[in-house]
Amino acid sequence: MIEVYAIKILSEQEFLKVKNELLSLLPGELRESMLRYRIVIVLQRSLLGELMTRRILADKLKNTIGSFNFIKSEKGKPYLEKNPVYFNISHSGEWVVAAFCNDFEVGVDIEKIKPVNFEIAERFFSEIEKRELFSKTGDKKLKYFFDLWTMKESYLKLLGKGLTKPLSTFTISGSKGQFHLFSDVDSAQDVNFKQYQLADDYKLSVCSYSDEFDSELSILGISNLITRRRNDAER
Repeated sequence: MIEVYAIKILSEQEFLKVKNELLSLLPGELRESMLRYRIVIVLQRSLLGELMTRRILADKLKNTIGSFNFIKSEKGKPYLEKNPVYFNISHSGEWVVAAFCNDFEVGVDIEKIKPVNFEIAERFFSEIEKRELFSKTGDKKLKYFFDLWTMKESYLKLLGKGLTKPLSTFTISGSKGQFHLFSDVDSAQDVNFKQYQLADDYKLSVCSYSDEFDSELSILGISNLITRRRNDAER
């Protein structure tokens, strides 16, 4: 089952009140690494993404939040060493999200909807995608752009290739929440997409080889990261 979690970032003032307590949940070396971030919002996004991932894994695997050893692929995608739980993290604007799946790779992307220069599509979208995008107007066109963008990004994150695979080399097409990936006009690929409604001005897409998605995402708060510390101590 693919599970998706989200946490909303705090105001800078609120974050600074709990920063040290949150940092104390991390192993020493990672904590020192986090402290190298000089921009508060960058630190908060990285810290919340790390802690949310570790919290969910700790609950799943009956372990402590600081006990995990992550390794990275050649392109930098993190994995949990010696355990078949796959995960992926994304952030944009006020939200940090993470997707988890047992036994199957997963990719997730969230983007805040904002005005764009649609000429970007000429470079990053396939001919089919451009045709479908430019058939729309106004708000529908803008939202469809971010539908495509987040799904394409989630697929690349599933593969762990980053932008080494050009976005224009594959096509995502569909409607009414049912989208499919094509490597060319006639060849559908065996991956699955699901979009989640988080906020009106965001698009959130998840991609996996599994087709078992939770129907709803789970929204966490800072208290979910802090108050379970006692449970960790008891393990």
